[in-house]
Amino acid sequence: MNQSQTTSTTPIPNIRTPLILIACTLAIGIVGWTSYLVVRKLIIQQLQEKALLQVRQGTDEIDQWLAICSTTIQTIANTDAARSLNWRLIEPLLQSEVKRTDDFFKISLSLPDGYYYNTEVGKSNTKNNDRDFIQKALAGESNISDPFISRTTGIPSVAISAPIRQSYDFKSRPIAVMNGSLKVHRIAQVVNKLRYGNLSYAFALNSQGEPIIHPKVMSTQEKPAPSFLNSTDSSLAELARRMVNKEERIELISIDGTYKYVAYVHLKQANWSIALVIPRENIESQLQALNLLTSILGGLLAVGTIIAWRQIQLSQKAKIQVVMLSQQQKTLQQQAQDLEQALQELKQTQAQLIQAEKMSSLSQLVAGVAHEINNPISFIYSNIEPAQEYIADLLRFLELYQHHYPEPVPEIQDEAEVIELDFLIEDLPNLLNSMKVGADRIKQIVLSLRNFSRLDEAEMKLVDIHEGIDSTLMFLQSQLKATPNHPEIVVIKEYTDLPLVECYAGELNQVFISLLTNAIDAIEESFIHLSPNQDRRTGKIHIKTELTANQQVIIRIIDNGIGIPENLQKQLFNPFFTTKPVGKGTGLALSISYQIVTEKHQGKMECHSTVGKGTEFVMIIPISQERLLAA
Repeated sequence: MNQSQTTSTTPIPNIRTPLILIACTLAIGIVGWTSYLVVRKLIIQQLQEKALLQVRQGTDEIDQWLAICSTTIQTIANTDAARSLNWRLIEPLLQSEVKRTDDFFKISLSLPDGYYYNTEVGKSNTKNNDRDFIQKALAGESNISDPFISRTTGIPSVAISAPIRQSYDFKSRPIAVMNGSLKVHRIAQVVNKLRYGNLSYAFALNSQGEPIIHPKVMSTQEKPAPSFLNSTDSSLAELARRMVNKEERIELISIDGTYKYVAYVHLKQANWSIALVIPRENIESQLQALNLLTSILGGLLAVGTIIAWRQIQLSQKAKIQVVMLSQQQKTLQQQAQDLEQALQELKQTQAQLIQAEKMSSLSQLVAGVAHEINNPISFIYSNIEPAQEYIADLLRFLELYQHHYPEPVPEIQDEAEVIELDFLIEDLPNLLNSMKVGADRIKQIVLSLRNFSRLDEAEMKLVDIHEGIDSTLMFLQSQLKATPNHPEIVVIKEYTDLPLVECYAGELNQVFISLLTNAIDAIEESFIHLSPNQDRRTGKIHIKTELTANQQVIIRIIDNGIGIPENLQKQLFNPFFTTKPVGKGTGLALSISYQIVTEKHQGKMECHSTVGKGTEFVMIIPISQERLLAA
């Protein structure tokens, strides 16, 4: 015994502990480095998303502005004044629109022959049908042009064109073009204000990859700039290809020999894309705090490793004592837990025994009372029918006597008046019938008491579930009647035809009385909590039974009482848990009922409740216990 203890507590050789320390240090270092890389990636992704969001906000601002301007031109083009092609009628409308919107610096009416009118010079002597945006509009397509130099004003412009159709029908033939000119400067302002730190800049490309807005160059139809698609810088050419293909993202690419983040988004209203170029350090410089923290943690790890190395050397001697103390502590804790569990089980068993003894005593008392009542009531009931026959014979004899001797002596006449013979003859049969109805009622009560007194039966039998519920209700009849504290509680039965169920009848009756008593208590409590100005609603208990396809009986007991809070519903079936005031409940009835249904009858028991609306208890038990066990 002593040898084995000595062997089990022998210290680990010194070489193993350093190896463990090295392995732990490496593991922590790997985990830390991996965590650093993951966090770094997440932070960069967030910063990239922030930059991309900034570009999206810029494109949204341009898209909204272009959409409003495009709608304005299309609306003007669809007016009767525009269809008239009469410049005298159209010019006042266009002049007022230029002043109202402050977006267009001129609006033009272009005819199919190429001549046009605008709000700057009136009728022009030149033609503009060589413009791409005019050709598209004459073909029936509303469009937004790339930048060009206005022939009238010499201002870099963007045109929004819409066809003027022959009628309101969208499919009718275009007869002219309405186009408004916007200053490129307005779009450039939005693009140029896109910034993300020092040396960042934004630019816009058209569908050919030409820079229509750029810090160094601007492409127009008259002077097209070299397309970035043809750039000798392969990264820039690939970036332009993605922008022309309407892709949206942010990526790290090499531009002019240095890596930069580029976020680019395509416009919805025009065939352009906007990009924001951000120096790499503008984003990654925000990782300095993370890098500093990583360095500090790395240093702490190194210091911790050195301290741990020394602590290992110092702890070798104390290790055996610590292990032994830990084992003793665990043993004591386990013993304490075992004692606590045993005490809890003992309390529960004791309470269950007391409850079982109470129910057994109640069963014996009920059975005794039923037996004692049954003997005299059987005597009374068995004699009522002969008594009715005897009295009927006497009444016929009296009637026969009165028929043959209609004039009795005065003394008999006086006595007949004193006893009210006519009323007596009429009321006596009714009196006997009332006695018979009362005797029937007492026999029914005795039968219910005898059925309820099955509590002490230990054998499983085939019984009528409805009979058990009805006998329990008979036992609780006095609590259902109206009292000063609550009106009458109405019981509504919705029974389905059920076969006989194999069960412990007495114990199921115990479950019924527990659930029904809880329902009555919940309804009474709901009346107590009513405010003076609230209506005293009727208390109701619904009892429903049904048979499932897999031969199980479902019994539902539903009340409209005060309800149970959701946080307490999971504890309802725990021993000694109760929501009732101190002295009114032990917290055992539902726990015992749950064990009777789930353990003794292999069934299920559930509770569904809503505060202020009521509670539903659901019992599910199989019809045949033997078949369930065989399965």
